[in-house]
Amino acid sequence: MTDKNKIANKQYPEPCAGGLIVNPEGKILLAKTHKWNDKYGFAGGHIEFGEKIEDAIKREMKEETNLDVEVVDFLSADESIFSKSYHKERKHLIFLDYLCQDNGKLEVKMNDEFHKEYGWYTPEEALKLDLADGVKKVIEKYIDYKKQKGYLDSWKRCVADFENYKKRQSENLAEMIKYSNQGMILEILPVLDNFHASTDHIPEDQKDNAWVVGIMHIQKQLEKVLADNDVTEIETKVGDNFDPALHEAVQADTKETDKNTKENHQIKKVILKGYKMGEKVIRAARVIVK
Repeated sequence: MTDKNKIANKQYPEPCAGGLIVNPEGKILLAKTHKWNDKYGFAGGHIEFGEKIEDAIKREMKEETNLDVEVVDFLSADESIFSKSYHKERKHLIFLDYLCQDNGKLEVKMNDEFHKEYGWYTPEEALKLDLADGVKKVIEKYIDYKKQKGYLDSWKRCVADFENYKKRQSENLAEMIKYSNQGMILEILPVLDNFHASTDHIPEDQKDNAWVVGIMHIQKQLEKVLADNDVTEIETKVGDNFDPALHEAVQADTKETDKNTKENHQIKKVILKGYKMGEKVIRAARVIVK
């Protein structure tokens, strides 16, 4: 025999791709297979020349089970050399086994040429079956995979919880800093009230007076301090509807309110301006309602 003939007749191991299919409930699809003396196994087959492993798995799963699966992750590699359990003698098989997810949309239709009875089993139930060579190892790998994934998911949740905690603490700190000056602001407001009481009634011919200009300058400085601390005036006008969240009624015109008991109370006069710090009311506007 020539060297060329020797090379042509030389045998090589055959690579096979298998898919351990798991449904949304976490159960494994196993079936009795003629290939392994009617022992339980999972779907799989040879990788064709020029075919990617993932494509081979999806093809084999479709051909043998009718299911469209998602290839999730690699589980294990194994081999079988001249196994007496296999239906063909003197076969050297290399198994590449992957975890596959079934979306539950299609009905299982096993290929009768290779499989008999089938069912969905929990990993613990599956380990009690009469399993084909190497299947037990793959199921145990899946159990370890689930545990590791559980640890990883728990770690990810812890990281996410910690990030949320840091975010909440940062927001709380920002709020605390923002409102830490509230006491000082509340002490400034009566001073500003007094300025408004003085400057709101300055005669026109006195507005250019040097002392008036100086007072107005101080008033604007106080208003700027408030603005820098996100303090804004609550806009309140005569005729507005009374809002207990924004206004404090210090007096009511009883004659008019008796007439309007079935209507919203309206503001008759603004006694004292109200202010907000951001969205928080730090002093309600004091009003007379009718």
